[in-house]
Amino acid sequence: MKKILLVEDDKFTSDIYVQILSGEFKVDTAEDGESAYKIITGTEYDLILLDMYLPIMDGKKLFEKLENDFPGKYKKKIVFITNDDSEETVKYFKELKIDYLIKSTVNPQQFFDKIKGYFTP
Repeated sequence: MKKILLVEDDKFTSDIYVQILSGEFKVDTAEDGESAYKIITGTEYDLILLDMYLPIMDGKKLFEKLENDFPGKYKKKIVFITNDDSEETVKYFKELKIDYLIKSTVNPQQFFDKIKGYFTP
């Protein structure tokens, strides 16, 4: 079973995503960037769903810390999840060539299908 780490501080959103994904994947959670960093560097995950706006250390800072400490090791495993579809944020993702998902634009089935798609050739 593939392992996913969901880094999401909103409990309601986190609970929904865990419920959607847990039938097909093993899902662990973290609520802030600092604890997520410890979990990511201590456990192997197939995919990391990383919210942009988190307490203690936001998603950008966490991503940059992982890239700085372990260049390239996690980049292909991370998918940013956010409701921020501003031009600046989308440009950030595109410049990094990293996948992202705008939470408000997908329903639960679309979210599941998108995540499952990362594991099917």
